[in-house]
Amino acid sequence: MVLTVTMDGRRTLEIVGVAGSGKSTLARMLHDQAGWEIADSLHTRLPAHWPYVAHSAPTLLPLLARTIGTSPSLSWDETKFLVYVSEWDRFLRRRPACVITILDQGPIFALARLLWSGKAITRTRAFRHWFRAMAERWSRELATIVHLVAPDAVLLERINGRAQQHETKGAPSARSLGILAAHGRAYDHVLELLAAAGHPRVLRFDTSTTTPDSIVTQLVGAVEGFR
Repeated sequence: MVLTVTMDGRRTLEIVGVAGSGKSTLARMLHDQAGWEIADSLHTRLPAHWPYVAHSAPTLLPLLARTIGTSPSLSWDETKFLVYVSEWDRFLRRRPACVITILDQGPIFALARLLWSGKAITRTRAFRHWFRAMAERWSRELATIVHLVAPDAVLLERINGRAQQHETKGAPSARSLGILAAHGRAYDHVLELLAAAGHPRVLRFDTSTTTPDSIVTQLVGAVEGFR
């Protein structure tokens, strides 16, 4: 296993997977044990991030205008995902190329999240065009994707056993399984677009059979083996 890099030598990883797969746990362990940096996300209340929001406006406002009066409309968080996917590659390129950067709930998550929302905007031709263009762009920006999976029963047990809220938490089993399946299909669609582009490399781990410590060891070893 080799941890690949982008054409400009950057090592940016996104950790993806449905709720309960262990994304945040792995990101924290890579930060704490290996010293890899977890990248900041878009915060619209931070003045330093306002230029990225402004820069996205010419592209996103016409896209959003097509859904005025439709229902359901995008939430504020979903609108921020549009901005994040459109702009955050520019933010990340400001980081030193030698830094190993981790994205938790990064652009692949954001694209999948927009897709599984089922909002009216996702059914427009303009959105589909934007979606494919963003998948192609991020296929070049990300060096590696770490895809975490686990059986549905394990995912639901983890979700129900933690304090963090989720739409499947405490829901009837059939509804919970349907939601997880929809989220998984959204991820699969985005990853299929990336595969069609030929990059980045996707490393897949089943967290029901592979411990976070083992995944950390394998990823760190991949970096050491590349140097």
